[in-house]
Amino acid sequence: MSSAVRWRAAPLGLAALLALTTLTTGCGDEEPAPVTAARAFARAAQMGDVEQILTMVDSQTLARVEQAAERASDQVGGRRSVEPQEMLQVVGVDPRFQVAEAEQSQGDDQRAVVRLTGADGTSHSLELVNENGSWQVRLPLPAGPMGEP
Repeated sequence: MSSAVRWRAAPLGLAALLALTTLTTGCGDEEPAPVTAARAFARAAQMGDVEQILTMVDSQTLARVEQAAERASDQVGGRRSVEPQEMLQVVGVDPRFQVAEAEQSQGDDQRAVVRLTGADGTSHSLELVNENGSWQVRLPLPAGPMGEP
């Protein structure tokens, strides 16, 4: 079963979904840094920890989420400040999902794609970018109301 991180429908009417995976444990061997980062991101998604997820996304993704939060605050006339973590929602996480394999399927020292495969045969890929020596997840974000970063 996959998990998903989605934009809240209210107040911007965004409904883009990102298919992710969940995991229960890390692997015992040393693994490439992008794989470790992808596992940590999947673990945060499994726990529904949106605040942690926001620390694991790249600057482009974070800027767009923050921009969406600002616009949402403007839409309510400044009566309340919408926080970036309110713009994301983790849904559909099956806590019984088991990661059978996690491997870097593409990449170099700046970009990587990590494929996470479950024991049930489902697989999900995450794109990661290296920012200042740290591997961050790049979420595909919807176009339209959020505009460009």
